Amino acid sequence: MKNIRKILLLTACLFIAIGIHAQSLTVTGKVIDEDGMEVIGANISIKNGKGIGTITDLDGKYSLKVNNPSKDILIFSFIGMRSLEVPVKNKKQINVTLEADNKMLDEVVVIGYGTSKRSDLTGSVVSVKSEDLMQTPTSDVAQALAGRVAGVQITQSEGGPGSSISINVRGGISITQSNEPLYIIDGFPSENGMSNLDPGEIESIDILKDASSTAIYGARGANGVVVITTKKGPKDASKMNVSFDSYVGIGKISNKLDVLSPTEFALLDYERNYVMRGAGGVSRFQNRYGSFADIESNYANRKGIDWQEEALGRITTSQNYRVNISGGTKDLKYGMSYAYFKELGAMVYSGTYRHNVSFNISHKASSRFQTNARFSFDQGQTYGMGTSGGSNRFNKMEHILQYRPVSGIKGSDAELLAGEDPMYEDQQDNPMQNPIISAQEEPKQRFWRNIQANGGFTFNFTKKLSFRNTIGTRYSLTRNDAFNGDLSANAKRSSINGNVQYSESGSFQTSNVLTYNNLKKVHRLTLMFGQEWVSSWGKSLRAYADKFPNDDLGTNDMGAGNPTSISSSYVNSTKMISFFGRVNYNIKNKYLFTATIRGDGSSKFSSGHKWGVFPSISGAWRLSEEPFIKKLNTFSDLKFRIGYGLAGNNRVGDFMSLETLNSVKYPSSSEMITGYIPSRIPSADLQWEANKTLNIGIDLGFFDQRLTVAPEFYLNRSNHLLLNSRVPSSSGFSNMMRNIGETQNIGFDLAISSVNIQKKQFSWKTNFNISYNKNTIRALSGEDSFYEEYGFGWAQKTHMVAVGQPIGLFYGYKTIGLYQVDEFDYNPYTQTYTLKEGIPYKGNDRSKVHPGDWKFANLDDTGDSKGVVNESDKTIIGSASPDFYGGINNTFKYKNFDFSIFLNFSYGGEILNATKLANTQSGKFDYNVLNVCNSESRWTYINKQTGELITDPAQLAAINAGRNVAGIWDMESGDKYVHSWAVEDASFIRLKTISLGYNFPRQAIQKLSLQRLRIYFTANNLFVWTPYSGLDPETSTSGKGLTQGVDYGAYPRSRSFVLGFNITL
Repeated sequence: MKNIRKILLLTACLFIAIGIHAQSLTVTGKVIDEDGMEVIGANISIKNGKGIGTITDLDGKYSLKVNNPSKDILIFSFIGMRSLEVPVKNKKQINVTLEADNKMLDEVVVIGYGTSKRSDLTGSVVSVKSEDLMQTPTSDVAQALAGRVAGVQITQSEGGPGSSISINVRGGISITQSNEPLYIIDGFPSENGMSNLDPGEIESIDILKDASSTAIYGARGANGVVVITTKKGPKDASKMNVSFDSYVGIGKISNKLDVLSPTEFALLDYERNYVMRGAGGVSRFQNRYGSFADIESNYANRKGIDWQEEALGRITTSQNYRVNISGGTKDLKYGMSYAYFKELGAMVYSGTYRHNVSFNISHKASSRFQTNARFSFDQGQTYGMGTSGGSNRFNKMEHILQYRPVSGIKGSDAELLAGEDPMYEDQQDNPMQNPIISAQEEPKQRFWRNIQANGGFTFNFTKKLSFRNTIGTRYSLTRNDAFNGDLSANAKRSSINGNVQYSESGSFQTSNVLTYNNLKKVHRLTLMFGQEWVSSWGKSLRAYADKFPNDDLGTNDMGAGNPTSISSSYVNSTKMISFFGRVNYNIKNKYLFTATIRGDGSSKFSSGHKWGVFPSISGAWRLSEEPFIKKLNTFSDLKFRIGYGLAGNNRVGDFMSLETLNSVKYPSSSEMITGYIPSRIPSADLQWEANKTLNIGIDLGFFDQRLTVAPEFYLNRSNHLLLNSRVPSSSGFSNMMRNIGETQNIGFDLAISSVNIQKKQFSWKTNFNISYNKNTIRALSGEDSFYEEYGFGWAQKTHMVAVGQPIGLFYGYKTIGLYQVDEFDYNPYTQTYTLKEGIPYKGNDRSKVHPGDWKFANLDDTGDSKGVVNESDKTIIGSASPDFYGGINNTFKYKNFDFSIFLNFSYGGEILNATKLANTQSGKFDYNVLNVCNSESRWTYINKQTGELITDPAQLAAINAGRNVAGIWDMESGDKYVHSWAVEDASFIRLKTISLGYNFPRQAIQKLSLQRLRIYFTANNLFVWTPYSGLDPETSTSGKGLTQGVDYGAYPRSRSFVLGFNITL
């Protein structure tokens, strides 16, 4: 009996063991995305099985032991994709495909000194990911951002290599100071913005737009904050990844300005010689260009020299190579990259190149201690003469447009290309020169080198309390060279000369942040307290020399010349210390509250004003979590946000509050003595600019976030503006930095994203944004208005700055047409015209007015201005501020193909076309002009059929009926008016980018040991629809300050075509 019991017990134990063994099962499989690509680092866990899970490897494969295979459920998840639950049901292999998650409410965005889920945001933050930036192959990140972000206006000054790009967030606050946002790269501020950053390094860009988001940056956050996160090592670093990206491109300027043809040039030169110089002028013309009767036969089929094509029309090339290596272990990850970019400019002898090297490393030593570091180096050079520098007569674009297209009846036009035009060489005071020789003999170079190293560590005292330290330093060197060789017009007028400027700068920053997280199910509280120290220094040296014996070595041997002046500057250190804190409180994921405060102390400001305090408060209500909203079954997301904050601006020169001296030289007997004079009027009460912002926004999501709409309203009011205001000339100075201005920006942003079609093999997504901003000056330095001049050589005020008006107002005469023949009394004996009494005239002498002269509105017909058009008749003639602007991007995917098309637009802004003003002076002998002054458009005094001077008033009126451009008498070199004829509508729609790509199937490239292979073709700046007659409506050679919106000699933009590929090993 005992033996039977033993046998039964052993049998039962055996069955129990078999049963237990049958309950566990190892499940394997592969996780891919909709494109069939492996999802590396996807999380696989057992539902309700705490601590049980794994991640996919580099091939997207996984293996997980399941204890209860009949009942357990696997959860597959990955950032940016929908989580998927799959019952095991005793299956040993489970392969899944994860789809893109349109909700993205759990997307992590970078905010000041931390991160946040998008669903928890209470302020205005917009993000741009790497894949969006890389749709536009470019060396400058800002170009790729243009038109993609609501409330952010990006303007490129012109199209040349290294042209400056300004970023303006919601209008900016300053009048005379910089309106550029603060740039933060991996937690470290960047003085050079994004211009030297390789786009391929960037993981994401988060733009903080309202004060409730930027107040945590205090004195530097008033104009918005651009937070850049660079790429780190891979999530699964079990083996090394190597990727190589490259593209090559060609381009050509997308537009040229129409100038007079050889025939039209000859007709104009005949007219100005005959009308202004009489018989002697006709003989002068005939000696060069032949008789008037032969103009058609001599020049109708003569191509002439297209100087724009010769100087700017070459086919440009660009090339970019980028290598990225990343890898490590589970706890130690690294990434390093090298990028090289080179581009030839459209202008001969111009171009740019750049090298970028970066290395980053992160290490998780334990659950308590993590550390990271980043090193970056970039070096490059931009070279070329450019077109927009110099004032009237010395501007290079003027030389290109005005250089005569034909040599005349003697010699061939090709001789004009070979050397100097003898006609211009005979004119001693003429600075004009063959543009090709100018480009060769007047090189300008800018060389730069930047080194940055930063890092930090995090120590977790407990699960709730952590400490983070970051530290970093940056060094920057810049050298600018300009040289005028022996064949340059400058050297011919004086001697071979040149100058060199060296600039060095450096900065150091460290911050310490203590964070406490108490994340309960109902109440979630996060407290953050921090301290930061920033110091910077800078120095520069500039040297001039002339009388070089030759130009063999140029500025590389400044000792060969005769030193004429040396100047230098040095700022020992600018320091700022800060203390800040933030509170985030979340109730049931419905009610969100954020409060921040920061105190900054800066060495830039005067005693008693060194400290500024910048608070903010914001809140959000996630209505989509409320039961009464859920019942509607309409919204996948509905959140109302409101925030108010105060941010500051300390971007002002050093020592403005102190009395400083400059050295001067003065003669004493037979020697020069060094002395010192005050350099400025000190501003003893100088303090921070302050920007108060109210932001109200709504986040709307529909159809499981396939449609998201985010409208926002904002009101920015700024006071204590750092205004470089005018002072009485009796002070010995013209300006003084003071806190006296106030501005206001009211605006509206709208961003819409939609997934129009989402199928397994086809998808279509659209992103649209539009922005409106109204800027108003609320106060100046006591006066109601003042006037500014953008200097292009005309010595005329171009802009009005007035209380109650926006910045960027053009100021000048209002053009109402041309003086007509019936407004004059004609004397047949002297063949002269005299303006009738009672008709207002410009200038000082009524008798100097001619039929066909410009006619301006007489707005002030009182007192000394009665009957006279003078300075008091000038008025506002336009505004550079657009009514609204934005962009739209459509992305299509079909199987392995992807296609995107991106347009950006602007409506309502205007441009002062100073290029047109300066290049339509048809009364200047021997120079060509723009085609707007052709013989059918300008007022003429010559019978085009006979070449005779028109003496009959009726005939003169008949021939010139409908013409709208002044004749040669009002287009001489001394006739310089800023008037509304030159103010043009700058509205545009630009087809900015079209891109087509193909991802090779994984199965096809596995034999080559490749993980990924993609080829793509991109076309940039294909077409612009605009009424603007200039080269490009998206131009401002005058920058974004008081004199914004002027196009003077702008370098044309190129239309480019790029072919590239991406390989991952």
